[in-house]
Amino acid sequence: MKKAFFLNLFTAAVFLSSCRKEEYRAPSITGVATDTMVLNIGDRMVLAPNVTNLKGNSYAWLVNGKEAAAGQLSYTFEATAAGNFEIIFQVDNKGGTDRQSFKIYVEKPIGLTIADKLEVPMGKVLDIIPAVAGPERNDYTYQWSIGDSVIGRQRGLSFISPAAGTYELNLRATAGKQTATTTRSITVTPAQYVQNAYQVLEYAPAPAKNHNWAIIGTAEFWKFGHEYQLPYNEFLVKATAIRKDNVGPSLVIGSWGGYATFKFDHTVANAPGKPDLELTATFSKLDQPAVYVAYDRNKNGKPDEDEWFEVKNDDYGLEDMPDYQIMFTYTKTETDAKRIYTYYTWKDNQEKPAQGEMLTNKTFTSSMTDAGTFSSRGFFPGLSMTDIPNKKVMMLDGWQSSFTRKGKRITKNLTGAPPFSQKLNIDIDMAVNAKGERVQLPGIDFVKVRKVVYPIQQDFINAGGQVVDFNMDETRMLHVGAILDKHLKN
Repeated sequence: MKKAFFLNLFTAAVFLSSCRKEEYRAPSITGVATDTMVLNIGDRMVLAPNVTNLKGNSYAWLVNGKEAAAGQLSYTFEATAAGNFEIIFQVDNKGGTDRQSFKIYVEKPIGLTIADKLEVPMGKVLDIIPAVAGPERNDYTYQWSIGDSVIGRQRGLSFISPAAGTYELNLRATAGKQTATTTRSITVTPAQYVQNAYQVLEYAPAPAKNHNWAIIGTAEFWKFGHEYQLPYNEFLVKATAIRKDNVGPSLVIGSWGGYATFKFDHTVANAPGKPDLELTATFSKLDQPAVYVAYDRNKNGKPDEDEWFEVKNDDYGLEDMPDYQIMFTYTKTETDAKRIYTYYTWKDNQEKPAQGEMLTNKTFTSSMTDAGTFSSRGFFPGLSMTDIPNKKVMMLDGWQSSFTRKGKRITKNLTGAPPFSQKLNIDIDMAVNAKGERVQLPGIDFVKVRKVVYPIQQDFINAGGQVVDFNMDETRMLHVGAILDKHLKN
């Protein structure tokens, strides 16, 4: 009996112990993301993990080691400060303990700061670089606007206005889910400029026969003294002075490869959706000149090589020789009782080079102006008859007797397309880099005009065996006149 009694008592104890262990099983937490959650100031995040074995549980929530809540299955985290946060959820009962952590990163708010006082003269660029504080991200976007017009999409803004006044600049920055805005007034003060790109920085014509190359103005008026036999630098100064006072005078650029570089006394604003420049030149509908523009980004007063961009036109991309060159060399001048003969040889850079000689001749009687002075009509720039009685010709200082013209060549049949003086509208927004990609320029300070179309040779060798190059015929030469800022009204 005793033995049976103790056996029953042992069985009951084991049974009761087994019931207690089953009733208080250790809790288990699931549904906790392992990735860091990103929030912004002001955001709220409800954390509600799944818990199994709920009987007898106690709950605690800790934020960065400090208890933030107790006795609840969920916790609402409020992002009131930037930084990294670890939220630990802990569950305890008599059967055991479990804890899981949530990782939250609260981003810094975007902060924008722009200088309080912004002022710039009209026709000048003011570079505005805002201070930007905020999260370390690589997806920032920016938008500058005045009213409804978007004027920039980079962090920094190169601001320019062709008109005086006060404008409200708006900047919006976005990163992730955040957006911040700020506004500043900018005052554009009045200024006086010349509408024409009158400053001649470079004059590099290419030879053609039978023309007055020292002309600054209308070539047909050589007999009225519209020519200047001067050393190179003095010629640039004279051309600059004439173009400053009068938009009419032109420069003879000549045959293929000839060019000239001009400078404005201000920056021409790039107005979205509008032509910015008006170029007056002598060309045909089939041989438009190539126009290159440059913005003086480093403010050194000159166009650096990496600042030049070509303005796309109908001929863009049609070049059959992207790196063509012709070397011209002055060889001699001969005279007889009535005439003067000047000789230039030329040779290109092809594997089997084309080459030839260009002869220009003129009579002494046709070389006299109405004022009775001897004209350089027919001479290439720099050649001048300094001793008329002895018929001696020399090259003036600064001009070169041998030089190379280079660039792209577009070969075309120009039959039936005579050149004439016409206007060409130029949009700075059409400027492209060497890869043909559009570039965003706030405006431009320099313009280069180059002849790039080369006429197809129809009678390359004449009956006498001499090379006759249609490219170097005076009827196909490029003349460049006024280059006007269309936004500046004088």
